Amino acid sequence: MANQNQVIGLVASECNNFVDHFFASNCPAFAELGSPDVAKIEQKAEWFSLFQRFEAEAELTMQNALMLWGLVQAKTFEEQFLDEAMRSQALDDFLSLTEYPAFVSRMHRELQHRHEDTNLGESEWLRGVSTSSRPETHWNDAPTSQRLAELDQRLAAVEAERNALLMERRALVGRHVQADTSQTLKQQIQLQRYREEVGLD
Repeated sequence: MANQNQVIGLVASECNNFVDHFFASNCPAFAELGSPDVAKIEQKAEWFSLFQRFEAEAELTMQNALMLWGLVQAKTFEEQFLDEAMRSQALDDFLSLTEYPAFVSRMHRELQHRHEDTNLGESEWLRGVSTSSRPETHWNDAPTSQRLAELDQRLAAVEAERNALLMERRALVGRHVQADTSQTLKQQIQLQRYREEVGLD
C-alpha cells in the first residue's frame, strides 16, 4: 500500500504533468506576452479565455487524481492527506495557477523556455511533453506495477475524454466548471499551515 507521501507525490506529479502539457500546447497563443506581470501588459481576451479553459481542465484533473486515490468526497479531504500536503508543498505550484496572475507568469516562463530552445520546431517541442498526465505507480512486484500502469494509462485517456465532454456540455448549458475543489484544497492547506504556525494544531 502506498503511504501518504507517495500518494501526494503521485497526485502532484499528475497535476504538474497536466500543467506542463497545457502550457506547452497553448504557448503559441501567448507569443506577444512580454512580461510575467499582468499589470504591466495589455491583456488579450484570448489569454483570459485560455486561462478559463485551463482552470476548468485543472479542476477536473485535480478531481480525477483525488478520486483515483479515494481522497475526496464532497470537497472534504482525508486528514492525513491534508497534513502531508501541508508539509510537502508538492501541490503549491499547481494550486497557485488557479489565480490569473500566476497563470500568466507561468505562461511567460514557458515562452522564455521555448525561446531558449529555438532549434526545436513546434512538433518537436510538443513531442517532448508527455501526452499522459498520469505518473506510474510503482508497486512491490513487477506484474502488479505493469497492470497498474496499463490501468492508469487507460483511465487517463478516459478521463481526458470525459473532461472534454463535461466542459463542452457545461458550456452548452451555461454551467462552466469552477475551480471549487482546487480552491477548497488550497484554502484547507493554508488553514492547516496557519494552525501549525500559531500552534493551534
